[in-house]
Amino acid sequence: MKHSVSFLASHVPWLFSANLGKISVLDEGICVSMPGYEAGVLVMNQTGAHSSAPSQGLPLVWLAWLAALLPFVTTHICYLLAASHGQVDWCIPYWDSCTSISATGRQLPAKYVFKLGMIPAALLTAALWWCLWGWGRQHQAGTGWWMPVLGSLAALALILYTLALGEVGQGYRTLRRTGVVLAFAFTFLAQVLFTRLLRRLAQRNGDPWWTHWWRRSLSLQLLLLGIGLLSVILDLVLGRGYDAMEDAFEWWMALLLNGYFVGVALLLRRDPGWLQIRAAGPGRV
Repeated sequence: MKHSVSFLASHVPWLFSANLGKISVLDEGICVSMPGYEAGVLVMNQTGAHSSAPSQGLPLVWLAWLAALLPFVTTHICYLLAASHGQVDWCIPYWDSCTSISATGRQLPAKYVFKLGMIPAALLTAALWWCLWGWGRQHQAGTGWWMPVLGSLAALALILYTLALGEVGQGYRTLRRTGVVLAFAFTFLAQVLFTRLLRRLAQRNGDPWWTHWWRRSLSLQLLLLGIGLLSVILDLVLGRGYDAMEDAFEWWMALLLNGYFVGVALLLRRDPGWLQIRAAGPGRV
């Protein structure tokens, strides 16, 4: 059995040209076919076991763990480097609000570590969103293309922010501020859509396990939303007094956004998938 869906060019013409290829939804997964090669294959089935064990392929659970841990590890290593060089104060930034995440990656040597960690993290996270989109379609509970597109835009914003960090000039400053806001906002929105996908699976399957993960994801989303609203309210009420606690809010929101991917990784342990990249055979595309 094979279900054909049009390539994203038909939905997002401003991102892709019409002759790039097509996406085929097979029983064993999602195949993105491009001229001369297959860009990727997601191999899994709805029982949680793969239809044909791939000899080569990246388990999506690994991709989710990388999306969760690489930004976390990078920012904390950069903080330790910056503090050890006297560039920021020694403290617990989650409580003391002594430094922003940006300040940990502005100067050498942490500047290079920040860029080398965050840019790959952004690319891996973008790849994960597209894989989760395919995973959802395989479960016949897809979210449409908004989830991976928002996730990709978040990754792009994070990359632009990272590249501008540590550079001098008003243009770079504007790029940093815009990039970090969009990265946080688009990531949150993409996570909301994935949480909605889990809700659909929970309602359709009636499995307590799916309900458990949907509720946990929703709780984390509500916590993030509450922290964001509290941050806005305190900023309006306290004015400049809010500056003393703004950095702590930034650290907590980044932690929770990364923590969401920990939940995704644990979910994919139960219902796994694999990402494969392989050359197309003759006549395939």
